[in-house]
Amino acid sequence: MRKKDMDKVAAVKQAVYDITINEGYQNLSMSKIAKKAGVSQATIYLTYESKEDMLTSIYVEAKDILDSQTKVDLDPATDIETKLKQLFTNYVKTLLAHPEQALYMDAVNNTPELIERNVYQEMMHRNDDIQALVTAGQKAGTLAKVPFPLLVAFTFDSINSWMKVAYSHHVEPDEDQITTAVALCWKVMKA
Repeated sequence: MRKKDMDKVAAVKQAVYDITINEGYQNLSMSKIAKKAGVSQATIYLTYESKEDMLTSIYVEAKDILDSQTKVDLDPATDIETKLKQLFTNYVKTLLAHPEQALYMDAVNNTPELIERNVYQEMMHRNDDIQALVTAGQKAGTLAKVPFPLLVAFTFDSINSWMKVAYSHHVEPDEDQITTAVALCWKVMKA
């Protein structure tokens, strides 16, 4: 078996990001990915068993990058407002630092059948720490007693929409805008 060339693997990932972002996930054919990456389809199959395996692997890697910066502060001395504001700030800054991964994840999150179902479900449970924090805040009366998916829609999903606008207009929000966005997210969540 031939050895994987990590530069070619990186080129394949970049091709997947480029095609997904610029042409839409529906144009992610193996031949188009190979051509854009400057490799043969056989090279792709040295690394990935199938297209689904490739898209899943790239999704997991992108999610790892984003999740690594958005963990809940577990210090019991830190109040919920501070924890959530820090979480939202980290989320915005991570999306700004990794726009291709963020846009790719958004495409997959909107079309989860692109990747292996069991892996997608597992990735969604990585956010259980956030849900546990929200539940604790709701029980304490600090956070609004609103279903978690609704809170996500008006906080994280709103940030995602804002970032897509920023990416498409090639504008990076400044610290004041980030602070304002975080304050708006907190306003949605507080009791």
